[in-house]
Amino acid sequence: MPSNYANGYLMSFNTYLLEPVPHGSKTFTRVIDKHNELIITRKPMHILRKSCISLGTTYEAAKYSAKRFFGNQHKLPIVVAYDYGFPCIFLPTYSPNSIHNIWIGLHAIINIKPSKLGCIVTLKNNQDIELPIQYASISKQFVNASMLYKHYMNERKEIRENTTHYHPFFE
Repeated sequence: MPSNYANGYLMSFNTYLLEPVPHGSKTFTRVIDKHNELIITRKPMHILRKSCISLGTTYEAAKYSAKRFFGNQHKLPIVVAYDYGFPCIFLPTYSPNSIHNIWIGLHAIINIKPSKLGCIVTLKNNQDIELPIQYASISKQFVNASMLYKHYMNERKEIRENTTHYHPFFE
């Protein structure tokens, strides 16, 4: 467990994973990112919501946008922000409101393989995280997040090439 504690954190492409950790009667967040591992004295959903707002959207808007693409599914991946036109997508391992939910950055996943406990996710920093989640479930989340990424990249490409008259913010 890291000894680095902080009161706040802004998610980005440097963020690999947000995991809830019990701390007495409260829930804190273990953050694994490109540079280190730390404990944030807030719940993962608090960090996610604050990051969305700081980066120009809201969690509700990100969730609504994902629902427009997928329909009314549960455990939707969301776009937290864009960085130089690339969507920064995080996928939930459980329902986003679950106290057990872990948010994983699509960009951070190198591999997913089954294990006796559930699955092992290998992150970009070569750290293996064993999760009590069925391999099939996390694989579906990974595929959904990848489809959302491709959808947003195609949408951006159409806008850049000016081949469409689609204006999603005027609907």
